[in-house]
Formats: sequence, C-alpha cells, structure tokens
Amino acid sequence: MNRFITGLCTVAVFIIGATGWAPATDWTTFNFDSARSGFNPMEKMLTERNVHLLRSRWRTLLGGVADATPILLDRVHIGRTFVPMLYETTQTGVTLGIEATTGRIVWKFNSHGSTLTNSTPVADPSRLFIYAPGADGKVYKLSATTGRQEPAPGFPVRITRLPQTEKNSSALNVANGYLYAVTAGHYDTPPYDGHVVAVRLSDGTTTIFNTLCSADRKLVRARTCSQQRSGIWGRGGAVVDPDPSMGGRIYVTTGNGDFDVNQGGDDYGDSVIALQPDLSEVLGTYTPTDYQQLDAGDTDLGSSSPAILPGQPNSQTPYLLLQGGKDGILRLLNRQALPGVGNELQELDLPGGLFSTPAVWTDRRGKTWIFMGFTNVVEAYRLETGASGASQLVSVWQEIGGESYGAGSSPVVVNGIVFVAFDHTILALDAASGRTLWNSAAFGTQGSIGDVHWQSPIVVNGWLYCSDQRGVLTGFSL
Repeated sequence: MNRFITGLCTVAVFIIGATGWAPATDWTTFNFDSARSGFNPMEKMLTERNVHLLRSRWRTLLGGVADATPILLDRVHIGRTFVPMLYETTQTGVTLGIEATTGRIVWKFNSHGSTLTNSTPVADPSRLFIYAPGADGKVYKLSATTGRQEPAPGFPVRITRLPQTEKNSSALNVANGYLYAVTAGHYDTPPYDGHVVAVRLSDGTTTIFNTLCSADRKLVRARTCSQQRSGIWGRGGAVVDPDPSMGGRIYVTTGNGDFDVNQGGDDYGDSVIALQPDLSEVLGTYTPTDYQQLDAGDTDLGSSSPAILPGQPNSQTPYLLLQGGKDGILRLLNRQALPGVGNELQELDLPGGLFSTPAVWTDRRGKTWIFMGFTNVVEAYRLETGASGASQLVSVWQEIGGESYGAGSSPVVVNGIVFVAFDHTILALDAASGRTLWNSAAFGTQGSIGDVHWQSPIVVNGWLYCSDQRGVLTGFSL
C-alpha cells in the first residue's frame, strides 16, 4: 500500500521558480551521466537563494528496500498524457515505474531469483525503454510506459552463470551504443569473478571481460578460474570517459582477488582497468604497490568507482582520474597513460574508507572540485595546477553533517549546491564553503528520510528524490 503526501506545485511539466522558466531534464543513469560525475549542469530551479524552501511533498512505500538511486525520464506517455516518471529497483529485483510529481506507482516488474541487487536502472537512448537489473543474474529491457518486457535481440541478457554467489551490485550504464553491467560477490561467498558485460544495443551481441582468468572471454562457471573473489562493486560500476579524445574507453576498479599481470598472468585483482568500449582490449591498468596487503586485509581498492576529472589545459597531465579505496587513501592518476604498478601522481589520506562515488564539479572560474561523502562527513577538494604544470588536489573544506548506517552517500551537485544524504537527513551545502543551506531534518520526521546505506539523492527539475532503508522513496520540491 502507498501513501501520498502531496503538495501544491506537483503538476508542472515545466517548473517556474525564482530564476524563471526552464525546460525539464532527464536523469537517465546513476549520478546523472555515464561518467558518473554527479553534476547536473541543467538544473536552474534550485538555487542557493531558494533551496531553504524545499519540503517533502510525498512518500511512497516501495514494497521493499531499494538500496540504490532512482532515475527519471521527464516525458513518458502514460494514459492520454506525458508525465515525468521515476524508475527504481528494490534489492529483491522488483523494478517500479513511479509518477515523479505524486509518487503514485504506475507499474511493477518482478524478476524471480534468490540473489539481491544493489543496482540502478538506466534509460535507453530513445527514452522509450529502460534496462532493469534482476535478482536472477539477468538484465531486462522494459517499456518505460508499461513495464512490460520489450522483445529485443539479446534480452533479457544473462550477466552471470553463478547467480547464487554473484550479483549485479553496481549501477548499469549505457554509452557507445552498449549497455554495461558488472558483477561482484553475493555476501562475499566464492566462487565469484568480477566481470564486465557489454551488450551492443543494435543487435544484442554480448562481450565479456573477466577480471580473473581474463584470457577467458565467456561467463565463468564455478571451476573456470583457479583464483576467486575479485569483484566490481563500487557504486558507479563501469565508468565511461567523457573526453572525445579518449575514444569512449571505460574504467572499472576491482576489489580483492589475485593480481599477477605484472608477472605475465591474467588476473587483475585490486586494480583500475581501462578497456575499449567493446571490451576487446585492455588500454591500461593501475595497481597499488601494496596489492597483496589489500587482498589479504580485505581493504578493496574497488570500494569506490573511478572519478573522471575534466581536461586541464595547462597541466602536464591534462587527463586525470581519482581512485579512493577501503584503505582510506585517495590516489590521483594520469588516466591517459595509467601507470601500471604504483607511480601515482598524488596520494591523500581520507577520514576513512571511500565507499561512495565522488562528485566532480567545474565552477564559473573553470576550477575543478571534488566532493566525497563518508559516514559522518563531507569533504571538498579543488584541483590546482602550478606554474610548472603539475596538478595537485588541495583540501578546501570539511563539513560534519550527521551519521550514516551505511558507509557514505554519493553527493550530487547542482547550481553550486552539494546535496548529500545521512541517516534521517539530507543536507544542501554551499559548494565553495561547505556552509549548510538546508537540512531536511529541520522539519521533523515528516520532512525527512530514514537510514541510508547505498542510497543517495538525485536532483532534477526543481525536485529532489531519495530512497531509504525503510523501503520509502521521498520526493521534495520548492
């Protein structure tokens, strides 16, 4: 059963705010874009001046915990009209289509399986369909309007042959004409081998890259690989390079597992891996020098996904990548030529393990900022390039915002505002200073959310949406 708390201003397809009229935007994938930047540059309604007016408008019971984030399509044909629709998948593999202005559940699609999923759906480029993760080791193509399976070559696509011990933990992605899905261990119980699956949308052709026994290009079975326990489980999954000069390459980061590529082997445990869009070639790798200790101590490099920084024109290394880990170290890397073992450009100590996906924002002066969420703090860094052309991260602010049941929410940025969730509250912070602009908890339990784990907010078209560990999705607007 659903219950709705509806407010005024919930029927506008185009939103009128303090800044005037603005066309609506889609939020088609986890953290807004295929690079997982967490930055929505199209948002014009929510500003530093009016964000304090955000209020909870509705709550919807999802029928289960969605340990992930929703996506949004603004114009979906429902009945006789077009409405904005949210799509979210629960841990048990139930995907829901939800009216974004009222919270009304329009349809449900149920996959049948025994594995949990923490994945997020992704929209097809046509905006007519979505790709939804299942709890059965498959990904489904569904009508955005009805939730019915779409007859399409290759779908539903199987992404694991070990559904009892492997799951789709990270968000799905679409880019380069492919759907990308990744796998990790289910409750860290072997056998599992983190792998990437690429499905060509035009004809359903599937290619595989296994991070252990990578010479084998098929979905592994229980005894395919002599090594086990490499997983890709950072929130962003397969991250796509947005710079045209990089040819659409994708990056994944593994946690645990054997590493022996430097000795002529084919195992990529605790490594950042750059791949061709069709997975046909490894374009570069990075592995910390203490990879054996990371594996032995279960301090996964891949507890977070790579963060891609925009091009730095005056830098000796204009194409940079950030990788944080469970070991509480943030590494700055040259992604144009990933350095192999060691050879980081910079290492920084973090307040704890990084489990969220960093948000990357460019301010009006062209400066690049990085925001990271932890269990009880948000940290901001700015990238500075000196006269010699060396680029380094500089700490700017740290804001203690609350406590989290999980390991930290992935921040998102709009209009110079950083939004981040903690247990029972969502904060809006000034991106340049960390000053609190809005705290949802200030309006009591009816105005906020429950505990969060992997859940994080999305902010689009003047609305903020966030699910929680109670199995509730909440919509906020001005």
